[in-house]
Amino acid sequence: MRYEYIEPLLISTMKVLDNVMQSEIRMGDVSLIRPEEINSDIAVIIKLEGDSTGGIIVNMGRETALNICNVMTGEKFKTLTPLALDAISELTNMIAGNATSAINDLGFDFKILPPSSLTKEEMITGAPWLEIFQVPLLTRCGEIKINIAMRTN
Repeated sequence: MRYEYIEPLLISTMKVLDNVMQSEIRMGDVSLIRPEEINSDIAVIIKLEGDSTGGIIVNMGRETALNICNVMTGEKFKTLTPLALDAISELTNMIAGNATSAINDLGFDFKILPPSSLTKEEMITGAPWLEIFQVPLLTRCGEIKINIAMRTN
């Protein structure tokens, strides 16, 4: 994986989260993990194609997801309803669009595919990537983990 991909993905993700949550976003320690080490209640993958193939997996716990939905919609969700999950998907769409633009502005050629939800089993068996960079982002709503997995074509 090229480092040139990671920085613009993270910066654009942090900008989107800052705009949505109107609060400071802090970055935790970057780590290298395997697919089976991704553990969370909610995970949405944004697949990227172009100069490299892979994706961004946005994952978080249920409580964090509910807090984000409350901020985004102005409603008070107690469970992850279809409307609440739509809000998480929309946040992921905003992250994907901004991240792809940031990378393409540097001269790379990427396109995004529509986001999709993943189960833990799908993450383990469906992720052929050798390395995943995991970056925890600490927000007022809770921790959101951004996992970046790319392989050069």
